[in-house]
Amino acid sequence: MGSARSTSLAAAEGAAGSRSARYERQRTRIVDAAILLVNEKGVCGMTLQEVAQALDLTTTSVTYYYRFKEQLAAAVFEDTLTRLHQMVKEAAGAATPRARVAHYVEQYFDQFASGLRGETPPLAVLSELRTLEDSVRRPLLEKYQSIFRDARRFFGDVDTVDRKRLFTARAQMLNEALFWTIIWLPSYPLRDFHNVRRRMMDVFENGIASAYSSWDSSIVDPDFGAPDDAKRDFLRVVSRLINDIGYKGASVERIVSELRITRGSFYHHLDAKDDLILECYRHDYRRMTRIQEVIDAADKNAISRLAGSIMSVLALQFDGLHPLLRTTALHAMPIGIRQQAIDRFDRLARWISGVLVDGMSDGSVRIVDPMIAANIIISTINSAYDLRGWARRQTREDAIQTYTGVLMHGLFD
Repeated sequence: MGSARSTSLAAAEGAAGSRSARYERQRTRIVDAAILLVNEKGVCGMTLQEVAQALDLTTTSVTYYYRFKEQLAAAVFEDTLTRLHQMVKEAAGAATPRARVAHYVEQYFDQFASGLRGETPPLAVLSELRTLEDSVRRPLLEKYQSIFRDARRFFGDVDTVDRKRLFTARAQMLNEALFWTIIWLPSYPLRDFHNVRRRMMDVFENGIASAYSSWDSSIVDPDFGAPDDAKRDFLRVVSRLINDIGYKGASVERIVSELRITRGSFYHHLDAKDDLILECYRHDYRRMTRIQEVIDAADKNAISRLAGSIMSVLALQFDGLHPLLRTTALHAMPIGIRQQAIDRFDRLARWISGVLVDGMSDGSVRIVDPMIAANIIISTINSAYDLRGWARRQTREDAIQTYTGVLMHGLFD
């Protein structure tokens, strides 16, 4: 009798284990399908119905596992953060800072290639985290902060204030440059990924400035002398709100409340909220063009002109009053409008790459891949807005010099 009971219990446990395995497999399939939709349309654009259609399921079948879209979006980011943390932990076992960073970059590129081949789901675009409700977003951000701290330890112990500040800047540059690859890396053939990774690692290791170059640069205020009109104030508030709480959080109600205007005044500036981000990017592009024009007018070498542009943008980002709109807003945009914004970043990358080529000619810039280096510069200065708190714990000049120095001299100088 005891034997029969044991057999019955084992069979029940086996059946329960099989049901649990099937449940987890289906949850994984749903999350994998949702990742693709989040990366394509953003969290706001993804629907449970589309996830179901991608898997040939009914919407009810999806809501059995994830009742609300917010729950599924959280599962998407949890999956990506878990995989990213595993990469960081594995890379941390290498013997030197260079070896740790190299192993991390290699894993990231391998994951990117695997996602493009359809062998594994891609990593989700983490910028979309900002679209989640605070109660859902907070634990995910804490998980990312843990990943960031572990990546910062690639460079050594943060046992002094100066080392912590420097290593924070390095970890920010490293992570943001990797995350930004989703915009430009797919334009390269998969067979060339190892060469792209090698050239990117060269910039991480050695920076962009040649060993004996120096630069004499000043900060340019792109808004100096500009009319203090209502539209500029409007774009200033919109950029700051979207950077802080995402496109979804920056509702029309929130914007008009901050500006103390009516909804009618809002629609006087823009026909629809979907035009909002694109107009901010257009304004940013005009401001950066003004910076470039003022700096280019000075008779200086290429590295000085580039450093001046970088430092001027960092001043905007660290100040936070009218920052450049973060690239994190891109995936919240409708696909057609998003491409227009990406095209502007591409033009910016081409301008920077041209300055880098000029610098290679006059000897002020190392021999680097100019487009890869340009995209690293874009991601680094754009994401500087997230380090406002870091910058405010030191003088603005020190913060700008430290952050610029990471770009100029690399992660290990």
